[in-house]
Amino acid sequence: MKTSNHLLRRLTAALLAAVLALSIALPVFASDDGDTIYINSVSDLLSLAKSCAYDQWSVGKTVILQKDLSLEGMLWEPIPSFSGQFKGSGHTISDLTITGQYSPAGLFGIVEEQGSIESLSVRGVVSVSDSADTTTGGIVGINHGTLINCQFTGVVTGDSEVGGIVGRNESEGTIDHSTARAIVTGKSSTGGIAGYNLGAITGCTNVGSINTEYQEASLDTDGFTAKMVDQINNKIAAADDDATNSVTNVATDTGGIAGRSSGMILTSVNTGTVGYEHIGYNVGGIVGRTDGLVSGCINQGRVLGRKDVGGIAGQAEPYRELDLSKDTIKRLRSELDVLRGLVDDTTGVVENSTASISNSFSAMTSQMDTAIAAARQLDDQASDYGDEVADEIDRASTLLADTLTKLEPVMDTGEDAMTKLTDATGNLKWAMREMAAEMLMASSALSKTSSGLDKVSDAAEDGRDGMSAISEGIKQLLESVDTGDDSAASQAISTILTGYDSLSAEKKSDKNLKTGIELLKVANSVASVFTLGSGMAPAMKAVTAGMGLLRTASLLSNDSDIARATSQIASAIGTISTIATQMGGIVGSAAKSVSASDHPELAAALTKASDALDGMGSITDGIMDNIKDWVGNNGGGSIKDGLDQLSDASDKLSDAMDDLSDSLDLLKTDAALTSATLAHTSVALGQMQDGLGGLTDMMGQTRDILHWLNQQDPIKVPRPSAELTNTKDSLFDAVSAINDKMDDINSTMRTASNQLTDKMRAVTAQVSVVSNLMLDAVEEISDPGSKTIYEDESEDLIASQSDGKIENSINRGTIDADMNVGGIAGTMGVENLLDPEEDNKDEGTSLLRTSYTISAVLTGNINEGSITAKKDMVGGIVGQEELGLVTACESYGDVTGVNQVGGIAGAASAKLRSNWAKCALSGEKYIGGIVGQGTDSDLTDGSLIAINNRAIVSVLEGQQYVGAVSGGQDGDFYGNLFVSDDLQGIDRLSRVGQAEPVTYETLLAQENVPDSFRKLNLTFKADGHIIKKISFDYGASFTLADYPEIPQKDGYYAEWSTPVLDQLHTDTVVNVEYTPYIPSLSSSVTRENGRPVFFVDGFFGGSNAVQVTQQDITADVHGVTEQWLLEFTDDGNETHQIRYLTPGKAKGKVYVKQADGSWHKVETGSFGSYTTFTTTGTEVEVAFVPAKLPIWAFCAGGAALLVLLLLRCGADEPQPGSAAADETAAETTAETQPVPATQAADPPSKDDPLLLLVSRAHPLAEDYAPELTQLHDWPYSIAAIAYEPLRQMLAAGRAEGLSFTVASAYRSTDSQRQLFDEDVEARVSEGMTEDEAREETARWTMPPGCSEHETGLAVDIVATDNQRLDDTQEQTPETIWLHENCWRFGFILRYPAGKEDVTGIDYESWHYRYVGIEAARYLTEQQLTLDEFWAS
Repeated sequence: MKTSNHLLRRLTAALLAAVLALSIALPVFASDDGDTIYINSVSDLLSLAKSCAYDQWSVGKTVILQKDLSLEGMLWEPIPSFSGQFKGSGHTISDLTITGQYSPAGLFGIVEEQGSIESLSVRGVVSVSDSADTTTGGIVGINHGTLINCQFTGVVTGDSEVGGIVGRNESEGTIDHSTARAIVTGKSSTGGIAGYNLGAITGCTNVGSINTEYQEASLDTDGFTAKMVDQINNKIAAADDDATNSVTNVATDTGGIAGRSSGMILTSVNTGTVGYEHIGYNVGGIVGRTDGLVSGCINQGRVLGRKDVGGIAGQAEPYRELDLSKDTIKRLRSELDVLRGLVDDTTGVVENSTASISNSFSAMTSQMDTAIAAARQLDDQASDYGDEVADEIDRASTLLADTLTKLEPVMDTGEDAMTKLTDATGNLKWAMREMAAEMLMASSALSKTSSGLDKVSDAAEDGRDGMSAISEGIKQLLESVDTGDDSAASQAISTILTGYDSLSAEKKSDKNLKTGIELLKVANSVASVFTLGSGMAPAMKAVTAGMGLLRTASLLSNDSDIARATSQIASAIGTISTIATQMGGIVGSAAKSVSASDHPELAAALTKASDALDGMGSITDGIMDNIKDWVGNNGGGSIKDGLDQLSDASDKLSDAMDDLSDSLDLLKTDAALTSATLAHTSVALGQMQDGLGGLTDMMGQTRDILHWLNQQDPIKVPRPSAELTNTKDSLFDAVSAINDKMDDINSTMRTASNQLTDKMRAVTAQVSVVSNLMLDAVEEISDPGSKTIYEDESEDLIASQSDGKIENSINRGTIDADMNVGGIAGTMGVENLLDPEEDNKDEGTSLLRTSYTISAVLTGNINEGSITAKKDMVGGIVGQEELGLVTACESYGDVTGVNQVGGIAGAASAKLRSNWAKCALSGEKYIGGIVGQGTDSDLTDGSLIAINNRAIVSVLEGQQYVGAVSGGQDGDFYGNLFVSDDLQGIDRLSRVGQAEPVTYETLLAQENVPDSFRKLNLTFKADGHIIKKISFDYGASFTLADYPEIPQKDGYYAEWSTPVLDQLHTDTVVNVEYTPYIPSLSSSVTRENGRPVFFVDGFFGGSNAVQVTQQDITADVHGVTEQWLLEFTDDGNETHQIRYLTPGKAKGKVYVKQADGSWHKVETGSFGSYTTFTTTGTEVEVAFVPAKLPIWAFCAGGAALLVLLLLRCGADEPQPGSAAADETAAETTAETQPVPATQAADPPSKDDPLLLLVSRAHPLAEDYAPELTQLHDWPYSIAAIAYEPLRQMLAAGRAEGLSFTVASAYRSTDSQRQLFDEDVEARVSEGMTEDEAREETARWTMPPGCSEHETGLAVDIVATDNQRLDDTQEQTPETIWLHENCWRFGFILRYPAGKEDVTGIDYESWHYRYVGIEAARYLTEQQLTLDEFWAS
């Protein structure tokens, strides 16, 4: 059924297309008239703030900051409202401090739409209450205006909408070429530049840390004031106090540039760390969550979080457009017919049943007849109503087709004009940059030599008054002009402008210098306009195509095509309007930078353009507001008047463009400009004039068409009759009565037969269907409904729709999270606002639902960073693609996860087209070069479609479902190609035409091959840092001779992980493996007591070993009792000390075989029970001749043996400090350690900080912060002072053939709290009460603040082959050795057996505490615990 609403939409779409040209690029320039206010003191600034309490006071005023100001010692209240121009002139407002309940908070509370802030630097702390909704920015709370070239350094904290520069950037707001270096913290919508962006952010840079404010985070506070650092430390302490595991206290929507964005983020860069490890949702290097446009951005910072984490965006949401379903009445009528049939069947079954049942069914049949009649009548009346409006609809269709036929050539004119204007703007951007550079070099301040580039070099050496920065910037700018590098050009311009702001007034007076600076500012804005304007021509093409489809569909009365064309045209016009609004703000700011005194012609031309464009936006809005009135009424005069005004304004604009061209021609006559620059400028201006002429023609033609359209008779559509409404109510009443009658029947059917019961169940179910349908129909009339169906049209809208798009952006930072992790976007889907841990699911069963048309696109993006996920859904471009389109993207970073790991997408329910993956993948299940696994979408009912993708990947780890294209077989695959020697296309199967293997040469012959695919890279890394990169051809091989020199690390043996690489077919990374030096190699051959026969001392690492073989005695030496051959690895030392445990520890002579075959006696020494000697080479033959003893020596020996046996009976083990203990230590340690003297040790001082007592009764101070060092082999840190003693102790044990594992070391208070709570929860789950669980846990685990692990001085050490923390640990050789020797290295067993009543902790054989060598010796000798020492 056609309705007036549908007709209105069709005609509105046609008229929107008609005014398209008039809504293009209509910037509004702010007036430069009004008072000028100079700020020279804090009192001047306070006076300004007070005056701005009235929102109109600053309109038209210009405020100029003339010196740096410090706000130290005062609490600043935000300037309430500012509507003028604030020129910072490169000066700094420092020591800003804002605390309390302000919202919006910032140096400025609100900057209105007419307001602007330029070249201002702010340093300070903005920390408002985070207990309620607040909007907080370092410079501005809420921005409706323009910020250009601003900087903020410091700390910004708040609740929601928290940004380093701006808290909330409204739809008309613009932030351009500004920089933040701040520690920014918030709960939601937290960003380095803006918290929530609805407008435009262009060319901005963030180097600060966003939501990383935790104790473990490493924050770069270089250059921060002491007050800023104190603020950071206070926030860290507060975060530790408030930390819980609740999801509600975790940050959401966190980004390097913006936390959340529905606007535009263009050509911006983030280098700071974003997020915290495994905490937080929707975390992105550029934006946390976006349904707007992200274009040309770069992330170089590390990105961390829990779920939905990406290098560019955490959550990429789609653009959405609402539609309503239309087939409810027909379905209701059909279901009623089914119900009537079921009732008839049931009536026949119950004819012989009770009279009560028969009567009830008769009454129900009557109600059914009423309902059917009402439904038919409703259908007939709807048809009659359609007949009444048919003539009007047909006339409207003819009128619409005629209008579109006239408009199509006009649109072609506009499309051609827009293309010319876009090209002209791009050329003018470079020409004006070139003009500005040559003007700057011609200034007297830079004229030191004859040639331009020499001037730049000489001036750069000068280094005075900012000239060095300007000179270096000019050099970079000229280089960027030659290379066409737009990003480098923007950076060079920013450098020049910053240098210029710091110049003295005398140097600023140089005409050429001033002219060059003004041209640079205009060129800067032209660059931003070019970036925005590049989206105009594609949108214009979409409008033209939509109009053609609309004309054809209208003639054929094809409703579905009409709706599609209307949606396409309206969407494109919305895109153009949004772009035009942003262009207006940028160009308006540029107009203010031109000096009227130095360049009157250029200033006058810009002023004339400002007058001509003033009001154009409101005129267009008025026309659009009157379109609906025109469709439903007789009038049209308001639209006609608006078009006449718009036409007049267009003529004035054309005149203004002529004047602007003339003014630039005057600049071209300057002798400082070269002929090449003049030629470039002339070409760009000519193109712009040509394009403006086309737009003027288009506006005139459009006005004539609309005048003709306005003269046609209006379309009148009658409203539905009251009779139609009454019939609908009757139908509802009848269905309700049927439902009531069914309740009566059910009460009497309990004793009926099985057959009757089955029939009744069917009838009851059908009644429920009809009732639900009716209720849904009534609900639809008053409420569109809460359930949604998403119709994904991303591919159709890619050209016309800029929202919901991330394009041409690069991620170079590392990404580390838990799940839904991607190099560009973590997730493409719809955010679940109630629970970020769950994804939105369309689980409704309502038969009537609301429908959305959606578009989400990732196109032209590149990921170069490594991506790691603890769990599932991790991809080189997107972790989870629930909807949308990923196309023309490139993936080069390594991707690591558990399940669903893909080179492009981890899991995908939508389309992947023409993407390129060249990376290494690691996981367990569903590992694919393009996609890990295809899935069915819960939002769109769609599934994976992979088309024309290309892959060269290696799978480093993958246990199940692994493929070069896809790990899983679900989805549709077309034209995908891959290169691999060991992988198949989809799991274990390659398919022709779907996932097909090709040669490397064939792959390179495909269209649009990225340059990075034409060369493969071999990367050498040490401790995560790149040492060297080598490009190589497919199939190349490498040996150690091709490798770079390994960076050495003290105390470690270094070697390459892969010494030989044979026939490489993909990018490869080779890492340096560092192994702690082993000071001694022990032989596997032992004496009866289990001790090794030989030790070889040196600096060994890696797989070094010593081989010892007992040989037949062949030495030409008298008295030899045994002969050995030693072979060991060369460690680079010429000589080695050998320790030899002789038979029975006998004294004697050692002989070593020489190269000529002779045997020479060598000098020997002693090391405990071992005889020592030095030899050369790595292959040594040794012979031993025992010494001969006189008879009395044997007697003495027997007596000594008896004494030793008696001593052994008195003590099983040597005590620390005894000679036997010293001898044992000499035998077991391979490091030179202080050997305790035989006399008793003196008590240590209780002032020694190493003897800090930590227990329940002695908690740590809140400000305790140990200096930590990361352990090399385990993921723990330890106090720096204990690091080397621990390394030496473990190395000595390893020299004895033992193998240790560090099970725990330093824990933060937050980690200790989590550990304690988890142990309590585990015991509660086992059946204990809360109190019982806490009491039992406290026997083994200290509460937070009371654990030795929080000092960094405690370490848990276990045997590698038995890592259980229970009674079995004390029986391991490793633990026995540690108990005997740990005191020699400064450690004590902190919680020994038998001392539980003293320590309050059960015996822990694995827990050691560092106290220093002398204290450890004393406590061990006296058999004291640390608690007893302090109690003494």
